[in-house]
Amino acid sequence: MVIVVQHLSLYLLILLRMAGFIGTSPVLSSRLWPTPVKIGLAVFLTLVVAPGVSGNVPDITTQTGKFVVMALQEAVIGMAVGWIVTLGFSALQVAGQVFDLQIGFAAAMLYDPQQGEEEGLTSTLLTTLFTLYFLGLNGLDGLLLALMGSYRQVGLGALHLPVDTWRVLSTMLDMGMQVSIEITAPFLAALVLTNVTLAFLSRAVPQMNVFVVGLPAQLLVGLVALALGMPGVVYLFGKLFALVFSQMTGLLQWLGG
Repeated sequence: MVIVVQHLSLYLLILLRMAGFIGTSPVLSSRLWPTPVKIGLAVFLTLVVAPGVSGNVPDITTQTGKFVVMALQEAVIGMAVGWIVTLGFSALQVAGQVFDLQIGFAAAMLYDPQQGEEEGLTSTLLTTLFTLYFLGLNGLDGLLLALMGSYRQVGLGALHLPVDTWRVLSTMLDMGMQVSIEITAPFLAALVLTNVTLAFLSRAVPQMNVFVVGLPAQLLVGLVALALGMPGVVYLFGKLFALVFSQMTGLLQWLGG
């Protein structure tokens, strides 16, 4: 009976890490997936991983407090790994929102069933394209394999938070925002040049209504720049793809101390 309880406790701890990741990862946490499917995936991953995981699991009947602490640690590890992956997708959302605001698409919002909220046109486009890029390169398989192998870096109950926690987190955020800036900077530069050109035209031709001409001109220039810049965006997709996995590996090493 004691052995059965120990095995069930081990499976429960592994299940919490898997469920935490699925609940915060950008693709698997989508509302398009029914909850039973998410639970089934977490259970399946647990059954696959459990035979290769070993560790000192507290007795849930006599060491309840210690077991609860370890359970919370496992859930935090899974959610942290999912969050760091979501950060890469969030960088694209920020880039798209900034671009939408500049060309006037901020007023035209689309409902995103994955997030359960409205999102800009360019944000939806970039996020969808990167999701297809990510899945096309077997990124989801890589994430699940990395999660299943995360016990080599962070074992059961081995969560470690160094004193420089905020510095590490801010560095990860900075790297994600850097990619966002690299995506939007060329397009914003084109829009700035358009505004400067319109300013000179308004001085040279006072009869021209800049407010009437400006918005269509910005929209046209923005869309043309986006179309011409798509090869560069795809290149940055590759950079972001590599960044997601490097950040996840670094996070696991950091959590494992």
